[in-house]
Order: sequence, then C-alpha cells, then structure tokens
Amino acid sequence: MSKNFEEILVPFNGTDGSQKAFKKAVAIAGLEKSKITILTCIEERATFGLFKTKTNKQEFEKEKSQIKSEHDKLQEYAKKSDVSVNSEIIISDRPALTILEYADKHNVDIIILGKRKLTKFEKIHFPSTIEDIVKNFHGAVLILN
Repeated sequence: MSKNFEEILVPFNGTDGSQKAFKKAVAIAGLEKSKITILTCIEERATFGLFKTKTNKQEFEKEKSQIKSEHDKLQEYAKKSDVSVNSEIIISDRPALTILEYADKHNVDIIILGKRKLTKFEKIHFPSTIEDIVKNFHGAVLILN
C-alpha cells in the first residue's frame, strides 16, 4: 500500500482552528503512518529606529518560549497516537510565503489549516493566509472550519 500523505504540514497559530487542524493531522497521520510538522511563524514587530531594543528581544524570546511550550503539548498529544511530530518556529513578516517555501523545501504532501471567523474589517484590509496558500500550493490543502 502506498502512502498518500507522507509529509503533513500544520501551520499553527494557537487558535481553535489550528488546534482542530492539528488533531485532524494526527488522525490522518495515524492512518497513513505520516510525519507531521507544526510550523509557527512569529511576525516581527516594528521598533523605534532601525535597531532592536533589549525589550523587543526579551518579548520575542518570551513569545518563542510560549510557542515552544504549546508545541510540546501538541507533540505529547500526538505521541499518544504513536505519531511522529516535528516542530518549527520561524520569524516571518509574510507567513503565507514562509509556509509555502517551507512546504516546497520539505516536500510536503498536504497542508492542513484551521479557519477562523474574520470580521468585515479583517476581510477587507488583511490578505488571507489561507487564500494565498490555496492559490499557490501545488499539493493537497485541507481547510477545517
């Protein structure tokens, strides 16, 4: 029997949607004996001037530590189903592009995403990461509500 999805990518931002996406990925990986990668993009924040301040660096390290802790919990959840999980945290000012580049570089077969409700303002003014991924990824995409 050939595997359909050897490499599963779950972009994870801590929302309920990304939690659902991860749980679905674990279910699929359990059936397919696939490997999951959790990918979280940390967006750099604007600073005063050109240089990062000590406070900015401390905030970044604190956020990275919180994300790592959340990834560890997800890995424990997957371990109960005997599923292999890799975890990545990447600094990015364009998460959709980072996700697509990661998927291409690592031969990802499917990207599993969780959708969240957007306000009218968000729909008008912010580009959709999911939309960008669907338009530009050449593999399978599963979007959960």
